[in-house]
Amino acid sequence: MTESLFQRGSQYQQFRPTYPPSLFQWLSNQSTGHHLALDLGCGSGQASRGLEPWFRQVLGADISHEQLLAAPASRSRYLLSMAHRLPLADASLDLITVAQAYHWFDQAAFHAEAQRTLCPGGVLALISYGVCEVTGLGSMIQDFHDGPLAPWWPPERAQVVAGYPDADLPWPALTYPGDCITLDWSATDMLGYLDTWSALVQAARTGEHPLDDFAPTLRQAWGDGLRTVHWPLRVRAWRKQ
Repeated sequence: MTESLFQRGSQYQQFRPTYPPSLFQWLSNQSTGHHLALDLGCGSGQASRGLEPWFRQVLGADISHEQLLAAPASRSRYLLSMAHRLPLADASLDLITVAQAYHWFDQAAFHAEAQRTLCPGGVLALISYGVCEVTGLGSMIQDFHDGPLAPWWPPERAQVVAGYPDADLPWPALTYPGDCITLDWSATDMLGYLDTWSALVQAARTGEHPLDDFAPTLRQAWGDGLRTVHWPLRVRAWRKQ
């Protein structure tokens, strides 16, 4: 049976890792104003909700209506919008975050829109995390990422895995002190997360299901208990002059 886009959004909400509170506190500390923050490419709103304690208003924006429908009720408000054509006033935003989505944007056009919508002194932050490591399993997840899934990753995937090293704006850069996402997961949790990877979505469209072959190997290696999973967290950030 073909999975609906709403189900895909719900799966993102259930299985994608959440960001540590320290990330949002750092973003708040960098912001000169705390009235309005925009989480762009928000999906089902994980980062949007993380910003709520630090800003009076939080908007999440995405081009996927189905992802927005999967966002649980919270103080954040959501809008359907492209990154380079935001229905927002000039100099209205104190912060723009882009979590795991910048590589899908028309980047030059988005930079111009960030210039238009950010207040003077406003902050733009590109947030990403790399391939996770699981305690006691060595390079098993990385090998699955780089091996069986290689034909289905889009070229843009390399940008997010590397932490957007080529992103550049003519504004002063802000140095993130570094952190990681750490969760204790079961094998079922990990398989649910892997099934949200875009390469597996693309493979399924061609009738291929690499996760079906990998799942028994992962479950056997994982065992019945929980294992600690780490994702390296990276932030590229700038303050508008």
